[in-house]
Amino acid sequence: MAVGLGTLVIGVIGLLSAPSEEYSGWGAVVTAVVSLTSLPAALWICVTHRFRGRAVVAFVAWADVSVTVCMLLKEERLTAIGGTALFAVLTTLAVIATPLRVCLAHMLYSTAVLAVVAVNAVIWQAASLWVIAAHTLTMLLVFLTPFVLLVHLGELRAQARQSFLDPLTGLLNRRGLEDALLRRAHLAKTDTPLLETVVVDVDDFKSVNDRWGHHVGDTVLTDLARHLTVVTAGRWVVARLGGDEFACTRVTDGPGAADELAASLTRVSMVAGYTMSAGAADVPLPDRSPAAVTEAMTAALRAADKRLYDSKSRKARGADDHARGHRGRRGDDANATG
Repeated sequence: MAVGLGTLVIGVIGLLSAPSEEYSGWGAVVTAVVSLTSLPAALWICVTHRFRGRAVVAFVAWADVSVTVCMLLKEERLTAIGGTALFAVLTTLAVIATPLRVCLAHMLYSTAVLAVVAVNAVIWQAASLWVIAAHTLTMLLVFLTPFVLLVHLGELRAQARQSFLDPLTGLLNRRGLEDALLRRAHLAKTDTPLLETVVVDVDDFKSVNDRWGHHVGDTVLTDLARHLTVVTAGRWVVARLGGDEFACTRVTDGPGAADELAASLTRVSMVAGYTMSAGAADVPLPDRSPAAVTEAMTAALRAADKRLYDSKSRKARGADDHARGHRGRRGDDANATG
């Protein structure tokens, strides 16, 4: 909305400037036409909710060309230098909403246009060389302000990425999992996608640390993380929830293979022969809002976790039954011998 209103204001400024002494002849007509194109652009930005990704890149490119045309057509060459400050406004948008390469290309283009406008002012002797140089350097400082923002924003983004990762395994943590699912939810093709979840942990993991030390426990966890990454092959979002508990989740358009993945994971042995238990669940995703995605993720993790511990209980009962049967056979053999 703010970008749309800003575009509208700039368009109005251009329309008011076109019939002034800053322009003459066909230059005033071209400036008016270019300014008029900002009105539908502003309306589209304000009304639709599609102003992101490639649309932002296209907007910055269109705005760069528009500002360039209007600045080069100005009769007042000195004020044209000041008018290039609009590029700094566009740079702020580019820093926030476009990829780094697009932002840098825009900044290089802006600097080149400023140089052309300054040389044009020198050729037409709009002012003394010192005045033109002062105005140009001032605009360069204005251009550098968004660059400082770009560097700072890059640092913030790097810190944000780190806050989404588990330092031991390099997988996403719970916060990163939620962010990834929110982005994937918006890519779903159906209105009611499913959130599939498989929760995994290492059987009797406490004994690993107790018997072999935490360094071996860390090796088991990193081995499991690599295995989950390879098995899911990018089709699932893999995250470490904490301790030895991991989650594989995905947003799917129809019935998936969560039970199959859970079953396959339980058949694999990790470092030192330790095995895994897994539980699977799926939860419908009613809408793509952050609150709905968070609620669905929490419900899916809770349901999968319950099935995980049901699986552990069955394993424990099976082990007890096997042990009792083995002791019983030993007793029968002893009686038979006696």
